[in-house]
Amino acid sequence: MKVGRSLARSAIAMVAIAALMSCATAPPPFAIDLNAKAPHLDGYGTSNIAITTRSGTARKLFNEGVLQAYAFNEGEAVRTFKAALAQDPECAMCAWGIAWQLGPNINDGGRREADAVNYIDYALKRLVNATPRERALIEALAIRYAHESTAKETAPLTAIVCGKGAASEDDEDTVNPLDFAYAERMRKLADAYPLDADILALYAESEIIATAGPDGWTKDGKPVGRIGEVADRIERLLPTHTEHIGINHYMIHIVDDRQVAFRAIGAADRLGKLAPMSPHLVHMPAHTFVNVGRYADAARVNELAVAGDVTLAETVKAQGFEKTKDWRGHNQHFLWYASLMSEREEAAMQTAAAMGQMFAGTPHAFAEYVNSLPLITLVRFEQWDKILAQPKPEGDRGVAQMWHEYARGVAQARLGRVAEADATLALLKVTAAGVKTKYTKNNRQQKNLRAMADVADSGLQAEVALAKKQFDEAIVMQQAMVKAAEKLDAQEPPALGDGTKLKLGEIQLRAGKFKDAEATYREALTEHPGSPWATRGLEKATKSRV
Repeated sequence: MKVGRSLARSAIAMVAIAALMSCATAPPPFAIDLNAKAPHLDGYGTSNIAITTRSGTARKLFNEGVLQAYAFNEGEAVRTFKAALAQDPECAMCAWGIAWQLGPNINDGGRREADAVNYIDYALKRLVNATPRERALIEALAIRYAHESTAKETAPLTAIVCGKGAASEDDEDTVNPLDFAYAERMRKLADAYPLDADILALYAESEIIATAGPDGWTKDGKPVGRIGEVADRIERLLPTHTEHIGINHYMIHIVDDRQVAFRAIGAADRLGKLAPMSPHLVHMPAHTFVNVGRYADAARVNELAVAGDVTLAETVKAQGFEKTKDWRGHNQHFLWYASLMSEREEAAMQTAAAMGQMFAGTPHAFAEYVNSLPLITLVRFEQWDKILAQPKPEGDRGVAQMWHEYARGVAQARLGRVAEADATLALLKVTAAGVKTKYTKNNRQQKNLRAMADVADSGLQAEVALAKKQFDEAIVMQQAMVKAAEKLDAQEPPALGDGTKLKLGEIQLRAGKFKDAEATYREALTEHPGSPWATRGLEKATKSRV
């Protein structure tokens, strides 16, 4: 399980507002919006939760809000829950839904604390007609926001949060203790309602958020925290709830790791068909597909997801609303990777160019990386002349220049223009050092930028050494490139397309170290089952050993 750690996202679990607002848990006065409305969105699956309400319209809107929440479309979910509450201002669960979606989720560790406390307070004051299940859910969520009614239980936790003050950018993987407490309460509810798929979905979400670090599984396939327990619970319930959007979705997230991804194949094959209009849910099976070697399927679902995002924008606009979330960046990034892994050069180049258009003119280091994806792709497909024809990139943050110099130097080295490659390497060393000097913070994004600088530097050194037939030096520098790229290519999707180990195998082959090359390609295949790149390299290595 990659706990929502995509390259484009730099989530901080304990953001400053969470730390500050948790210290003042008594909610200020507020009024609900009795005119709230939301667009109607079909194609997100079905939900039939029976809630206490006098309004059939409120019940319908509530279930639509749940489906938007399961689709990780939290802005739309909040809008829909507010529309439900406007239909029945006494609907406690409608207010609960708003508070739920104002909190953290797998892809976003932030929380709109003040608003959430208001709505959970509103729900707590309307429990008189609530069912025991509804009461339990509302009271559990009150813990997450340290509502004053939970002071006895949460006071020590808020003291920890408030004592920390505003979280620094180095605290990305720190979990708010209130999220631990909420997950613990949801675990008890999952025990009390073992056949309730919605409660299990809520528990799964809470446990993922409460699991520190970027991964839910160790390198040898052991679960972190209670992730394994949650996977087992979902696996037991799925056969009788095969069309439940929440647990199908969370099953993919929970076992989003090469060692255990096979457990989500059924959910992955179902999910996009159950929710064909959700860009995220159509995309999500790709996480399983790439882990089990189904790269063409991963590309296919992301093509559908990218198109679905356009359709979603048109649908909400036609109803007089604006879209609240844009999945195009992540879906296109995943499409690029899946196209790369399935050796679809034209599709990979087109997708890389489309991503660049999204970020055109954006003064941001990550945008410069995105705009460099066409060059990274051309290097992978060994299009040396096309690389040398590329103009010097725009951008003043060093990242685009760094990748331009890297690609250009590799092309020069591969074409035997060693003196030019040497000169380009000298330029790259200065540029890469500048990137590392400029981006010194310990948040994930700046760590990534420093790693990219090391990747480009060591990678071009390897290529220049290879061009000079200094094979031992080339291997050492390529091994350094592999090491520098580890965390970049552990992200989703892999930032550099998992090409560094393939290049190591190639250099080992050219150096006549066939046994080492075979081991490298086998390792690459273990990490990326079914990779045609690694398969072809392994065939060359084994034939060369004969």
